[in-house]
Amino acid sequence: MVRAILAAIAGFLAIGILLVFTDQITTTLSQGFNSTPGPVRFTLFSFLFGLTTGSSYCFLGGYLCAALAKENARLATLILMLGGELIGSVVVTVFWHSLPHLFAIAMLLIFAACVRAGSNFQRRGNTPAVSLQR
Repeated sequence: MVRAILAAIAGFLAIGILLVFTDQITTTLSQGFNSTPGPVRFTLFSFLFGLTTGSSYCFLGGYLCAALAKENARLATLILMLGGELIGSVVVTVFWHSLPHLFAIAMLLIFAACVRAGSNFQRRGNTPAVSLQR
């Protein structure tokens, strides 16, 4: 149980660190190094780029979570999905006026599916091959 909780925390931290890192890079590249903070500009490209990177990071977080949890991978993945949705809902609520609404809702909708897909992918990779020998 403890291993499942720690694996879920590690998966969540990995997702968060990757998202923040990518956000910092894209903000720097799009506004320049000496920019002043302003309203969030959200183009179709930035929406698709954010959705693609976000879903990829959720997939990787689910993969990492399952890899660390080993035999408790299903429980750890469930903890990550529920905890992530809860924390994500709080963040969206708190920052509702500063986040693009469509993007925030889309990320909440795809988060659990991407985490589960990453977890399933990792668990399938560790399934023993069927042997024809007796």
